[in-house]
Amino acid sequence: MFCSYPEEGGADESVSLKGWLKEIAAMPPGLVQVSGGEPLLAPAAELCALLAAVKKLGRQAELQTNAIAAAGMRAENLNKIVKALNAASGYFNVNFPASTAALDLKITKVRGAYKKRLAGVTRLIKAGARVRLTHVISSLNYRELPEFAAFAVKKLKGVSWTQFSYIKGIGRADGPLFLPGYAEVRPYLEKALFVCEKNGLHCEVDHIPPCFLGGFYRLNVDMVKMRDGVKGPHLEEKAHVPACRGCRFHELCPGPRKDYIAVHGTL
Repeated sequence: MFCSYPEEGGADESVSLKGWLKEIAAMPPGLVQVSGGEPLLAPAAELCALLAAVKKLGRQAELQTNAIAAAGMRAENLNKIVKALNAASGYFNVNFPASTAALDLKITKVRGAYKKRLAGVTRLIKAGARVRLTHVISSLNYRELPEFAAFAVKKLKGVSWTQFSYIKGIGRADGPLFLPGYAEVRPYLEKALFVCEKNGLHCEVDHIPPCFLGGFYRLNVDMVKMRDGVKGPHLEEKAHVPACRGCRFHELCPGPRKDYIAVHGTL
């Protein structure tokens, strides 16, 4: 599932559908991300009402999920949610951490999650949803990146695109345990990106600077944001370091994540 931070806070009982709608209306223009917790555990009617409000405001919705609940959801409810999300020009953002059950269990510690996650994504695609896979790169799985790309191409046909996203060093991932060096990740990631390109699976990369992507540097998601002067978390979470001086991407890259530098010291 997606990492929430702080992760031990529990549910805020004061939050209501009406409160969320008011908050969305006050947000600056752009994508509305519906996260959690797990949104698919909410009553289908409330989730559809939220998505309808996003549509009414002329916004696009991203529904973040681990897709496990989608595996066993009533078809009627699943279809309603997909229809409401599509109406909001939206998509499901599914965290898919591994291409095997053993590695999924090692990362998530949830027995049986892999089988349900795979079934959930398959149901979403069959229901007509746009699905983005998010594959969080950590010390536990970076060596398997090419295998994951091949798995996505073969087993998850119909996925709209995949994002390879380097882990954020916050919450339980704080510290050096789960944060491999960019240079360690690079050869495996480049092989994975080549597999995607060869097989026509659109992909992108977040939280790894373009200077570590070789010929795939254009897949870095921050480059367009920087070019267009878009404000956002990327400007707060990342910063240039001395090693960035003279880099050809300096003006199009906000630099490495600050939590990465806290662990590794430099690029």
